[in-house]
Amino acid sequence: MKYLYYLLALGALAVTAFHYAGEPFLPASALTAVIFAAVLVPLALFFLRRRPGIAHGVVWGFAVSGLAVELNTNMTHLLARAGLDWLGAAGYAPLIEEVLKFLGVLLICTFVIRPRSWLDYIFVGVAVGIGFTVGEDATAFARMTADNLDSDTAGAIGAGVIRLASNPLSHSLFAGLSAYGLSQKQPVRWLIIAIAVHATKNLFPSLSTALDDAIWPLLAGMVVVLAEWVATIWGTIALRKKAAAHPPLSPALAHA
Repeated sequence: MKYLYYLLALGALAVTAFHYAGEPFLPASALTAVIFAAVLVPLALFFLRRRPGIAHGVVWGFAVSGLAVELNTNMTHLLARAGLDWLGAAGYAPLIEEVLKFLGVLLICTFVIRPRSWLDYIFVGVAVGIGFTVGEDATAFARMTADNLDSDTAGAIGAGVIRLASNPLSHSLFAGLSAYGLSQKQPVRWLIIAIAVHATKNLFPSLSTALDDAIWPLLAGMVVVLAEWVATIWGTIALRKKAAAHPPLSPALAHA
C-alpha cells in the first residue's frame, strides 16, 4: 500500500505543477516565493530532523497545495450558484484543504513510517502544513503582486508582509490538530475541529469583503489572528518540551 501513497503524491504534484504553470508569476513574486520556501523549509527540516516522515510531510503538503487551489476555484462557482458567495473562502477552503492534509498524515503514518508516540503524528502534521503553506503562499505572492498597480516590488513586499502577519504556521496548527486526533484514534472529531478553526479564521475576512461598510468583521478577524498566533506559540513551546522529554528512539520506517 506504500505505493498508493507515492502514486497519489505524484498525481497531486502533477496537478500542482500544472497549476503553477498557469499562475501570473512575475520576477518579483517568483523571487519572493523562492526566498520564502528557502527559509521556511530548511528551518522545518532542521527543527524536526530527528522525527520520522518529516520530508514526506513537506512534499505531500506542497503536492496538494496546487490541487487545493484548483478545487477551491471550482467551489467558488458552486457557492455563487447557491447564493452563498458571501462566505468566500470560509465556505469551501477549510474542508478541502484540511481533508487533503489529513489524508497525507494518514498515508504517511500508516504506510511510510511507524509512529512510536502521538508526537510523531503531530510532527508529520506540522510538516504537511509547512509544505502546504509554501505552495499556497506562492500562489498568493503571484496574484497579489500582479494585482498591485504601483510596482511589482511593492506588490511582492506587501504580499510577503500580509502572509507573514497572518501566521505562516497556521496550516501546521490545523494539520497538527487532525494529526493528534489520528494518534488518539479520534480522527473524525479532531478533523472537524481543525476544519472549524480554519473556517473561523477565513470567515471574518470573507464577511469584511461582503460587508464593505462594516468594521466589526475586520476587528473580529484581527482578534482571531491574534488568538491563532497565541495558540501557535503556545503549541510550539509545549511540543518542544514534550519532544525533549520523549526523544525518538530510532528511525521508524515501516516495512513495505
